[in-house]
Amino acid sequence: MEDRRVAYRYRLPLAVVVRRLPLDQGPGEHQAMTRDVSTSGVYFTSGQRLSVGIKLDLALTLPPEVTQGSEVVIDAQARVMRVDEQPTDLLNRFGIAAVIDRFNVSRAAVDFALHKAEHATDVRRPAATTSG
Repeated sequence: MEDRRVAYRYRLPLAVVVRRLPLDQGPGEHQAMTRDVSTSGVYFTSGQRLSVGIKLDLALTLPPEVTQGSEVVIDAQARVMRVDEQPTDLLNRFGIAAVIDRFNVSRAAVDFALHKAEHATDVRRPAATTSG
């Protein structure tokens, strides 16, 4: 089987809130757990079976240990590409592979990254010297 991934996947067990789109279809939101994530997709396990092709809104938080700073909240819109009936070592759960169509990073995370970049630039900039 050919691996068609376009981005590196990180093995991160994170809590994720899953909502079906549009929001007025199907059951409301539920909690799931990621197995791995990338900028182009996510694999999570869920107690609810989802159908291939449905659209989802996913919300997850990257912890400070991963981001080397503060928590980063990610809101992603995704489509279910594959459903595994019984992922290994999990009873009564489904493995869901979803491709991410669009994602947003929290404003606090963007501000933090900009602050770190500005600080790194200031540190590398040589001090001004005066000649007399």
